[in-house]
Amino acid sequence: MIKYFNYILFSILISLFFILNINNKISTNIHSLLPQSENKELLKEFLSFESNKKILVSIKGFDKKALKELREFEENILKIDGIKRDNKITVSSFKEYQDKYYFYLNELNIKKTTNLDVKKELDSLYESIINSFLTVNINKNDPFELIKKEDIKFNIKNGKLVLKDYGYISLFTLDKSINSLNDYERIYDKIKKYETSNIGTFSSIYYFVENSRYIKNDVNKIVLLALILLIILYFFILRNISLLSNTLLSLASSSLLATIFLTFIYDEISLFVLVFGLSISTIAIDYMFHHYFHKNYESKQGFNKEVFLGFFTTFTAFFILSFCNFLLIEQITIFAMISLLVSYLLFAFIYPRITFKQKEFKLYEQKNIKVKKTYFFLFSLIFLLFSLSSITFDFDIKSLDYNNKSLQEKELFFKEKLNNKDTQTVLIKASSINELILYNEEIKKIDTSATSSLDKLISKERFIKINKILSVSKLQKIKDDLKIYIKDTAFKKDSFDNAYRYELNPPIYSYEKLLEYKVHIKRYNNSYISYINVSKDKYNDVLKKDYIYSLSLKTLFEKNLQSELKRIIILGLSSLIFITFVIIFITKRKMIQALNFLLFPSALIFIYLSFIPVNILHIFMFFIILSISIDYAIYSSKDNSKQTNKAIIFSAISSFAGFGVLIFSDINSLFSIGSVATLGIFAILILIFFQKVANASKSL
Repeated sequence: MIKYFNYILFSILISLFFILNINNKISTNIHSLLPQSENKELLKEFLSFESNKKILVSIKGFDKKALKELREFEENILKIDGIKRDNKITVSSFKEYQDKYYFYLNELNIKKTTNLDVKKELDSLYESIINSFLTVNINKNDPFELIKKEDIKFNIKNGKLVLKDYGYISLFTLDKSINSLNDYERIYDKIKKYETSNIGTFSSIYYFVENSRYIKNDVNKIVLLALILLIILYFFILRNISLLSNTLLSLASSSLLATIFLTFIYDEISLFVLVFGLSISTIAIDYMFHHYFHKNYESKQGFNKEVFLGFFTTFTAFFILSFCNFLLIEQITIFAMISLLVSYLLFAFIYPRITFKQKEFKLYEQKNIKVKKTYFFLFSLIFLLFSLSSITFDFDIKSLDYNNKSLQEKELFFKEKLNNKDTQTVLIKASSINELILYNEEIKKIDTSATSSLDKLISKERFIKINKILSVSKLQKIKDDLKIYIKDTAFKKDSFDNAYRYELNPPIYSYEKLLEYKVHIKRYNNSYISYINVSKDKYNDVLKKDYIYSLSLKTLFEKNLQSELKRIIILGLSSLIFITFVIIFITKRKMIQALNFLLFPSALIFIYLSFIPVNILHIFMFFIILSISIDYAIYSSKDNSKQTNKAIIFSAISSFAGFGVLIFSDINSLFSIGSVATLGIFAILILIFFQKVANASKSL
């Protein structure tokens, strides 16, 4: 049965993968990379607001053809299950509230009230009515327009909203039940089916759909390319179908077990973790190569100490890095430790019992060009010192995500046309509804142009303040004069009975009532949350308030990365010190030869990094390369035989096939990993072929 162990193990794990529905826990959403925190939970709550599920539809032109085409498009997408019109009609209960607190919710023109001639204003109002060809709408609460008028942001033509100097616009929204990626994809596909060359649409859900699809396609392309390269590589090197199939099954099993384990710890894991993890699993191939080329699978050679030391130091380096609180790195290191441990156990203890015969494979022998190890050592130190002083960091999470330029252009178009280009959304959190409204009022003092659905609500504190102003204003006198002078006009005597009457008791709000008013509010634990749009130039001032939370992924990741960068570097350096100590302890007199496997890859990597903005994955991958390099340092210094050199070369090429293909990715996070890995592995191969070492074998 031991001959079929890998087949049985893989069958069990792949069955568990589908039975446990692991695929649904794998996310392409960049939000999944945020560490678990209150900010992340609040961001999720914010994204569930109905206002974040709007669909904007525009058509260029104001002619009949454009209007007809827009109406036909509207009819079609309203047939899609889950889409409804964005109805802006104010509910009657909210209209009653606004009328009741009219003089509290709007700004009173004190100057006009002071100089108002009621009799003259009544005569003027009557004249405008009888001389106008159109119906004159009179506000019976404020017939003399003592409240300052708000600027109208939208124009209406032919019953449609108009984008200035462009065309018509329609607004739709999704039902509250529409929350999953599958729903978003269904709606996206149907909308795109009805789109024409004249009609443009945009919704924030498009990012979820388009980015997810692009990332999946890109990842599938990269994984397929890596798999093809590895199969070709292993086939020509091993020339043993049984060993090839067992090796691929072992690597797949180790990755499956690591994935399943992660889903038990985390609610969701990023697809980036799996791609990186699958690449890391190719590191384990050197455990197989060293056992294979040293004929451990052919006859009982005993325990291979060098392979164990290589595994132990790499595993320990990942273990040290796993204490990082940056979620992406935390998940990757756990994945790596599990996959490497499983692979090592299989290659070290199961394969010798299965037994595989070695087939000879000759490498090209490079004899002439050999460089002294001290030259590599000095070169590495000089260029490391030079490049380290030129490093600049990039904390923007956008630099790791797929850059969807076409969708960004569409979003910018609508923002510019709707005058939202220079605004930023922040979340407000409070312990009570009144406190939430009060906080909104405080933000509007900082930024008078800020907008929120809370704007038409008034806090108890503001009510008391305005009530004092109204009580000393001339409103009561205006109301009394109105009763006197209206008798001498053609107006009915009760026409303005409710005019300039203001409420004396503050409003009492309930959560259910605010939802009825269509206010964007949510309960969150024992608090209430809403959001407000502020201008970008006031954004940093607003963020200083302790009840304000950023909804910017860029800001959240920057904050997390900046707080974690020092920790990551400390952990990385701790890992490096441990690796260096192990090398010195094991290699002794061959220390410089072994240390070159750390220093030379580091020098090449940092020369490259000194010319680009460095993100978190560049740094992390650098430490991974060092973790890989220590294996080769131990192997080459302990045994410089042709079998060892074969194993090192083939495992390095294998690692390149796993990591190096990532340089073909259009996703910057994967490209960052691939670029550092390619340079590091290239440096290792240079050392193997060109470093002059003591007792080197003459033939490979």
